[in-house]
Amino acid sequence: MKEGYILWLDDDPNRAALAYQRSKPKDREKTIWCTTVEEAIVTLRDYKDLLTMVSLDHDLGGEHYVHPAREDCGTEIVRYLEKLHKKGELGNLKNVYYRIHSWNVDAGNSMYRRLKAIGLQVDYLPFGL
Repeated sequence: MKEGYILWLDDDPNRAALAYQRSKPKDREKTIWCTTVEEAIVTLRDYKDLLTMVSLDHDLGGEHYVHPAREDCGTEIVRYLEKLHKKGELGNLKNVYYRIHSWNVDAGNSMYRRLKAIGLQVDYLPFGL
């Protein structure tokens, strides 16, 4: 993977700390940690030409098994990317490597399929596996 910024969306500070410890030192300083959908969308907009990886959790706000229709979950990022794709405005975001790291299997699989359906490079690997 080429060097660039990494967007990491997750509300769990313990998981963020573990991910940070497991990251290469060069990736640590280029990782943008987001805990909300709003922060992640701003980062996608502001860093769209600089991102090389986006890693997404689904369940945010300290909750588990959040309904994917809610606007405060990782699926909202997928909807945002789908809208950009539909308008032909993905730009560099179509070259980014996406990873779904949620332990919510149903939501994680859905996020994976939807990103794959719009032609993005994506994998689904629950955090820690």
